[in-house]
Amino acid sequence: MGLPGLTKEQMIMIDELMMRNLNVPVEFMMEHAGHNLARLSTKLTTKNQTSLVIAGSGNNGGGGLVSACRLKGWGYDVEIYLPQGQDALKPVPTKQAQRAEALGIELIDGLPTKYSDNLVIDAYLGYGYNKRNDSTTKDVLDFLNDSSSIVSLDIPSGMDSNTGESSVPFSPNATMTIAFVKEGLLKADRNQHGRLYVADIGVPRSLIENQLGIEWKFPYSISELKSLYVGFIRDPLQEVFIDDDGDFEDHPIWIVA
Repeated sequence: MGLPGLTKEQMIMIDELMMRNLNVPVEFMMEHAGHNLARLSTKLTTKNQTSLVIAGSGNNGGGGLVSACRLKGWGYDVEIYLPQGQDALKPVPTKQAQRAEALGIELIDGLPTKYSDNLVIDAYLGYGYNKRNDSTTKDVLDFLNDSSSIVSLDIPSGMDSNTGESSVPFSPNATMTIAFVKEGLLKADRNQHGRLYVADIGVPRSLIENQLGIEWKFPYSISELKSLYVGFIRDPLQEVFIDDDGDFEDHPIWIVA
C-alpha cells in the first residue's frame, strides 16, 4: 500500500467544495498557500539574496505573488516576473499583483535576462496543468531547468499531477504541495520534486475522508497520517520526518503549518 495522493480531478472537487459548501473563497486559500510558501522560502535563502518569483496567470501564480508580498514585508528582496504579462492575470491574482505593487515590488513582464544562484520561486503552473506547446511555457521550463535553486508551489511547473510525467524535467530543491500530496508527486522520481512539503490551507480532514472516501488504513496509523496531512505544528516550520519501518523511505515528507 503506497501513500495516498489526490488526483487532479479530486483536487478540483476539493477546491469547489471549499468554496461552495464551506464558503471559503479561493483568495483565502491563496493567502494561506502563499504565506506558507514564503515561510518555507526563508529557510532556503538569505536576506543577502533576491528571491525571483516566476508567477503564472492563474491561482498558482497568485500564491506566488502572495509569497512575494510576505517576503517583502519581512525585509527580503523580491522580484516578480510574469512570463505571460500582467494583462494575462486572472481577477484574483490581479488583486495580489496590485498589493505587491503597493509594497514597492516591481512587476516585470517576461523572465530574468540572466541566470543566478538566487532562489527561484516556481509559481508558474499548478496541479491543473495540461501539456502545452506554447513558446512562453517552453521558455519558462528551460529557465527553470537552468536554475540552481528552486522551490515549486504545489507541483513543479510542467508536471502532470496524476502521472508525475514532466514536459521538461528540472530539479527543484523543494516542492510545497497544497492541502494534500498530489498523486503525480508520489509517482515521480524524487529529483523531480526535491524535498516534499505539505502546507495546510484550511482544508478539513473530514472533507477529504467523507467526500473522496480517502481513509487512513493499515499499515499507516491515524496519528501518523494526521500529522502528515493536517500537520498543525506549534513550532513554525518544524521539520517532521515520517518513517514507518521504511514504508515512507522513498517519499519522506515534511509539514509546513
